[in-house]
Amino acid sequence: MAFDVFNGDADGLAALVQWRLAYPKANTLITGVKRDIALLKQVPLATEQVTVMDLSMAKNQAALDALLASGTQVFYADHHQSGAVPQSPLLHAHIHTSANTCTALIIDKLLHGQYREWALVGAYGDNLHRTANALAHQSQIAASQRDRLEQLGHYLNYNSYGASLDDLIMPPAILYRICVALIPPMPLCALIRTL
Repeated sequence: MAFDVFNGDADGLAALVQWRLAYPKANTLITGVKRDIALLKQVPLATEQVTVMDLSMAKNQAALDALLASGTQVFYADHHQSGAVPQSPLLHAHIHTSANTCTALIIDKLLHGQYREWALVGAYGDNLHRTANALAHQSQIAASQRDRLEQLGHYLNYNSYGASLDDLIMPPAILYRICVALIPPMPLCALIRTL
């Protein structure tokens, strides 16, 4: 069995969407509200493979160590402080803590801009407007399209705030399934405005 574990905000969603568009796999999803970041403990030990997006490694250290000790392959991408990164051939970590990056942009670099619009959604959702605008300009994305990507990033991020999944307009796992079906992401703007 394999799992995709991700923060339910715009950055976590956009990062996983890009990754699964590039590497399709119907893994079991584990996610939550924006502030629910200690999610790795929900993954059973001796799982075959886990993909982790936009969750602080420091907040998931014990669960990560246990998974690696049980033989689980872990792909981990994040921009938060990580603490000590475990040295294991089973861990493929892409941790970048620069103030002007987010997990969606880390994945964008790994995928050489293949799903750039989704990277911008994540960056705008994480309030990296200057970085996102520069990348949109470099990618020759029209201002009107850039504005819609920015709006979508804000919508997805706003949706993630709540004390529990019941507080959200739409659970992040459902949003993920909608998002991963949309290339490019703009049609989702119209859908979310109707909610």
